[in-house]
Amino acid sequence: MGGALVALLASLALAAPCFADERSPITVVAGVRGALAHRLSQELEAAGLPVQVEVSPVAVAPGGLLIVVPEGDEGAIEIWSASGGRADLVASVAPDGPLDTRVLRAAELVRALRSPAGAPTDATPAAVAPAPLPPAPVAPSAVAVGPGDAWRSPPLGAWGPPAPAFPVPAAPRAALVDVGVAVAVGWQTPGVSLALDASLRIWPSARVGVGLLADLPLAGPTIDAPEGEVRFRATLLGAELVLAPVARTGRFGLVLSPGVGLAHVSASGEARPPYLDSDESAITALVYGRGEARLRLIDSLALTAGALGGAAIPPVDIRFAGRVTSTFSPLASFSLGVVVER
Repeated sequence: MGGALVALLASLALAAPCFADERSPITVVAGVRGALAHRLSQELEAAGLPVQVEVSPVAVAPGGLLIVVPEGDEGAIEIWSASGGRADLVASVAPDGPLDTRVLRAAELVRALRSPAGAPTDATPAAVAPAPLPPAPVAPSAVAVGPGDAWRSPPLGAWGPPAPAFPVPAAPRAALVDVGVAVAVGWQTPGVSLALDASLRIWPSARVGVGLLADLPLAGPTIDAPEGEVRFRATLLGAELVLAPVARTGRFGLVLSPGVGLAHVSASGEARPPYLDSDESAITALVYGRGEARLRLIDSLALTAGALGGAAIPPVDIRFAGRVTSTFSPLASFSLGVVVER
C-alpha cells in the first residue's frame, strides 16, 4: 500500500477510542474481496479470536490489529497494529502461492501476534516483531519486546512467513480444463435465433489449447412468403484452436478461438394451396472465429461474454416452389454465460 494508505491508517488509529478491552478485536478490511475476507475471518474465529469485517479501513482501538486484503491477486495481505496513537505495518504475506495458502499464512501470523507470549505486560504499548526463522523445521512464534529493546528487533525485510503445514506449489497454476455454458442470441440471413452454447477446452499449456463448441437451437426464425411459411433451425458443431493472450490466472481474461465445423440446417414448411408441405435438411461446412472475455467471480468460476462470426461453405439456399427466398450464410451471435475451470 502507498503513503496515502499509511496516512489513512494513522489517522484512524488517532481517532480510535481511548479505552479498549484486553483483547481488542481484529478488523479485516475486505474491499472488493469479500469472499477472501470471510474465509480469513472464519480461520481467526476458529482460533477463538474476536474478528470484525469492514469494507474500508475504520478506527482501531489501541492494541488492535487491522488486516488489509488486496484488491487483486498480485498484492500482499498486510497486517497493521494500532499502538501509541499510530498504525504500524508489522507483517505481510507475499503474493506467492494459491489463495488458500496465503489465507492460512495470514491466520498463523495473527495467531502468533495474539498469542499470550506476545502480549505486553504493562500499559505502555509494546513493539511487536516476529522472530527470525530458526534452522529447525519448527514454525516460529511472535516475541514481545519492551520499548527500550525495540531497536534490537530483526528488520521486517529479513523475516519470512511460517511454512504451511502441507506442501503447496510455488505459483498459481492455470486450469487444465474448462467447461462453459452460455445463452446466445444469433443472427443469420433468415433472421434472429436463440441458442444454447456449450464448450469444452483442454489446455496442455497456459496460453494454447484445443476445444469443442456445440450450438443447440432453442428458437429459430420463421420465413414467410406467398407460397407459405418455413420454420428454420441450425445446429452447429465446431473444433477450435484456443488462445489466451491474457494470463488465465488473473481476475480478467480473454480467450480467442478460430475454428471449423459442421452445420445441420433444417427447414419445415407449411404451404398454402395449391402447394404441398415439405421438410428439408442439409449439412454444410462452417468456418468461424469467436472471442470470449472473462471476469473471475471466485477461484474456479468466471462470468463470460462472447461474440462469434462465421460463414457457411457452401451457403445453403432456402427455396419456395423453386424460388430462392433466403440463404444460410453469413452468421453471427452474442452470448452471456459462465465457465468452470478445473
